[in-house]
Amino acid sequence: MITYRKADITDIPQLVHLRLQFLKEIYPKSDNSQDAVLKDQLRVYLTEHLSKDNFVNWFADAEGEVVASAGIVFYNQPPLYHNLEGKVAYILNVYTLPAFRRKGIAKTLMQKILDEARERNTGKVSLHTSKEGRLLYEQFGFVAGDNEMTCQLPRIQ
Repeated sequence: MITYRKADITDIPQLVHLRLQFLKEIYPKSDNSQDAVLKDQLRVYLTEHLSKDNFVNWFADAEGEVVASAGIVFYNQPPLYHNLEGKVAYILNVYTLPAFRRKGIAKTLMQKILDEARERNTGKVSLHTSKEGRLLYEQFGFVAGDNEMTCQLPRIQ
């Protein structure tokens, strides 16, 4: 049986672990030599933002084991005509362990984090997707845009 729950501060080790699994799957050729630093930075981020409630994560548990996760970051931007309060959110870390995929778990997690966004009167929710995830997000009304550009800035030493 799958149960769902919101993560709290005590769940940071599981959040870090699942985030790393997710990143290794999405970026299989990444340099893993910085994993220890990444884990530390994730712990710092999660401790701060779970406490402030501007990062919310839902888990799916099977027999006491976390098998899937989905997170959402809430923030504000200057108001726009179509988002007068400027409340926005970004969905990330929608990840299910391979043995639990194709069972509707990610769909339930998405519903829970989108409900959270609605309760907060969030005007815009965005995400990035893999090819495998696109159909799931389209079921919730997400559409691919064509005006986003990104730039990877070099690290300051």
